[in-house]
Amino acid sequence: MSSGCPHARMYQSEPHPDPYGAYARMRAEHGPVVPVELAPGVHGWLVTDYATLISWSRDTTVFTHDSRLWRDSARGRVGPGAPLAPMTAPRAGALFVDGVEHRRLRRAITDALGAVTAARLAAVTTRAADLLIDGFCARGEADLLEEYARMLPPLVMNDLFGMEGDQGARFAAAVRGLWAGRDAERSGAEAERVLSEVVDAKHRAPGDDLASRLIRHRARLSDDEVVTQLLLVASAANEPTAALIDSVLRAVLADPSRWHVPGGPSPAALDDLVERVLWRDPPILNYPALYPRVDVPLDRGRVIEAGSPVLLACAAANHFFQKENPERVADGADRANRAHVAWGAGPHRCPARDEATAITTVAVRRLLQRLPDPVPAVPAERLRWRLATLSWAPVSLPVRFTPQRPAAPTAAPAGPPGTGPAGGGAPPRSGLLRRLLRRP
Repeated sequence: MSSGCPHARMYQSEPHPDPYGAYARMRAEHGPVVPVELAPGVHGWLVTDYATLISWSRDTTVFTHDSRLWRDSARGRVGPGAPLAPMTAPRAGALFVDGVEHRRLRRAITDALGAVTAARLAAVTTRAADLLIDGFCARGEADLLEEYARMLPPLVMNDLFGMEGDQGARFAAAVRGLWAGRDAERSGAEAERVLSEVVDAKHRAPGDDLASRLIRHRARLSDDEVVTQLLLVASAANEPTAALIDSVLRAVLADPSRWHVPGGPSPAALDDLVERVLWRDPPILNYPALYPRVDVPLDRGRVIEAGSPVLLACAAANHFFQKENPERVADGADRANRAHVAWGAGPHRCPARDEATAITTVAVRRLLQRLPDPVPAVPAERLRWRLATLSWAPVSLPVRFTPQRPAAPTAAPAGPPGTGPAGGGAPPRSGLLRRLLRRP
């Protein structure tokens, strides 16, 4: 992100050493509400101020999530090939509508997620974690981003969504492309194609999964609505959850004496750590977008024109708020102070946030139980991020540890179909995992 022109550029091809430094420079030049270039020739605004982000997210009179109000898009200035087009296109999803229709769709999502018990989520996550850890634990080294954090959420979603065969791998690759803005039009089409296949299959053979529960929900969703709600949930459960796992692991690696304990850290200790990370290094960057129905005056005589996209910089808002108010986000107060905006704010706050944090907590604890002494393979200051309009993605998280034996087949609880052991030794890698390891 650079600002050599009146608009700060929100896309960058080269890895960046300090994402928050980029935000700090934008704020220093433009103030907390920044005029930005979302893509070449496509302009909007970025809210990096905590109080403003919360206020505007709650103001459903002035602002809407309905992207049909985006004037540049309506005038044909945002083509279907634009990196952010598939993530902002008008659709029948809870994130893109307001009022009664939003409440109808959101209720279907929360009811479907609510049917997943904490025990099942923990069991499925543990099984997926063991499957992945068995793949690298004997080596004594691993890239915990590519080999663990990014691989685990698709394995969990494969089970919870009722996906079969290679659907989970295809969908995970497509969602990653959407968040990164890589070939976004094709990624968006592929994600919807996979989910349409899932919905068609669940009409023929319903099961105990999110897709089946949405199909039979009393809100009477159309198939297109089911696909869109699944896409919303999976978008939050895949790449953002991977980013949160990565952030928590980086926090663990920065303070090994606290976290390298026999049997792994307690769930309560990890809960507190996750909350601190959600304040200081949250997983969602600049999403979703609001669209003002009327012109919104700012300082310095500036005006946000009606129909201009306003991206919510949740990570920046959290980061700068806690830096400027350390006494309100102190280590000892985190459990009581969960007012962060890591998952958004207002009526559109992410409905899958509890599931994402639960998956993260289980994944990190299981890793530390299996690998009791991981240490960074490179200094933290040498880590790099790739910045895109909607998100940033770490390049890698290499670690070293004392080599461990793979887990016994009976040690892991039941989990996703097709990932169970078949005979003695370590569980074989599933077809989904083999596909995931073929990096796009």
